[in-house]
Amino acid sequence: MALAAGLRFAALGYGLPHTYNADEPHLVNMAVSFGSGSLRPYSFKYPTLWPTVLAGFYGLWFTLWSVFGLRKGPIDFAALYGFVPTGFYLIARFASALSSLAAVIVVARAERVDRNGARWPYGALILAFAPVLVDLAHAAKPDSLMLLLIAGAWSCALRFQSGGAHGWLYASAALVGAACSTQYTAAPAALIVPLAWLLRDGGRAPLSGLVQAVLFAAAVFFAGSPFVALDFRRFVADWTDYADLGRLRPYDAAAMAKSVAHNLWAYGGEGSPAGAAAILGLGVLLWRRTRRALFLAVPIGAYFAVLAASPDGGWQRYLLGVFPALALLSSEGLAFLGGENRWRRGAVAVLIGAPGLFLSGHLVADLTLPDTRAQAETWMKANVPAGETILLDQAHASPRAIPSKEQCADLAIRTAAAGSPRSRLWRAMAERHPGGGWRIYRIQRSAGDLLSAPRHVAASQADSDFLDVRPGLDPVRAVRANWVVTSSAGADPRHVRELATFFSELAAGADLIQEFPPEPGKIMGPWLRVWRLRR
Repeated sequence: MALAAGLRFAALGYGLPHTYNADEPHLVNMAVSFGSGSLRPYSFKYPTLWPTVLAGFYGLWFTLWSVFGLRKGPIDFAALYGFVPTGFYLIARFASALSSLAAVIVVARAERVDRNGARWPYGALILAFAPVLVDLAHAAKPDSLMLLLIAGAWSCALRFQSGGAHGWLYASAALVGAACSTQYTAAPAALIVPLAWLLRDGGRAPLSGLVQAVLFAAAVFFAGSPFVALDFRRFVADWTDYADLGRLRPYDAAAMAKSVAHNLWAYGGEGSPAGAAAILGLGVLLWRRTRRALFLAVPIGAYFAVLAASPDGGWQRYLLGVFPALALLSSEGLAFLGGENRWRRGAVAVLIGAPGLFLSGHLVADLTLPDTRAQAETWMKANVPAGETILLDQAHASPRAIPSKEQCADLAIRTAAAGSPRSRLWRAMAERHPGGGWRIYRIQRSAGDLLSAPRHVAASQADSDFLDVRPGLDPVRAVRANWVVTSSAGADPRHVRELATFFSELAAGADLIQEFPPEPGKIMGPWLRVWRLRR
């Protein structure tokens, strides 16, 4: 547990005040927006329990930071977020790391209770060092909290399935509802509630108990994300927008099924025998406890079917809802291999824990390395005069750049006229601007290029200054931009032919002033190039 905690809490501040993770800003933005007086989300890309929890933490922080509002006000707090968001991200990442660690403890407890402490918690050991969990623990995202809630749901459902009291089924249902209110990807795991009722040892419980549990789960979901019901029309519209994303990318059902199967096999990390141990554990359980085997295996099969049918199903984090089940199956297989001999058990523990520990250790070590984006920001502050106009790519793929006071004021007026909630942030940044900064434009990219929902991309780009550079350099010269910074993690003419003219004209009409290449094991980040346009 000490090693698991060290892996999760080390390097929590990586990159800050830069934001290198493209998904973090969306969630932190939403949590900060709740401070304006309404919990109505501006997007239903995620459910709202996680941003609501963060908003509560931010409220407590504001109380202490502002000395109960006596020394500083909400405008100062908003400006702090706009210019130095480090504290906001650290709070969210700390909550994520703590949730991830607690989930490991819950799984360990479930293993010991299920066998009265007669076996070692091999499954918790796998999750303690699983690289995907260590990675997510460093992100201000809802996945780790969802893992904690769904691990609790599995634990309670296991007790009911083993013949426990009805209260365990209700507790499992409540935790399933909370998990779905944290991340939609928990939805297939809701199967554990009816499965625990259907496959219960010692006789099936009354149907009325199952109906009540399902209604309880739904009530908890809507309590955590109330505007899914209160603003259902916009919820449907947003999900229709995300469904449109599936038509923007090629989809190969066989390749996706293979990818999901690989993610299940390697849930403990590449090279880990955790997947093989889960298959062995399933075989052991089918022989000894068939109901338990089905209870653990059916939701895994449901996740496989759902994700294999999705054009976006290849992300391993989408399987978190069945990570506790995979860990429990692996634990059964490893307990079979370990037997009763302590030396043999120890050898099995080392075999199962070492690959994940090695990979996660390297992952955390990489987070401590210098980053090309920070290096480029330092160079720009020293070499690009304040007030100049700069063209950048997406924020997470580019060096951090502070917009000038004039630009903040312009954007505040424009976004307010459009009814955007971001106008409050721009206004606060204009009123509390520290001075300096540049006029920042960003390369306008299509939803297909960004692999994001079309209307969501359009709304996001409307809140800032984006430039359509498909015609070439003429739009760049029209806004009097003298500097362009390109990123290997950003627009790429090899993949998006509509930007080929811009990149060819950039190479012919600008001078390459500085490059910031990554070096394996020494410098992280994308390859950045700073160009200066010729007059």
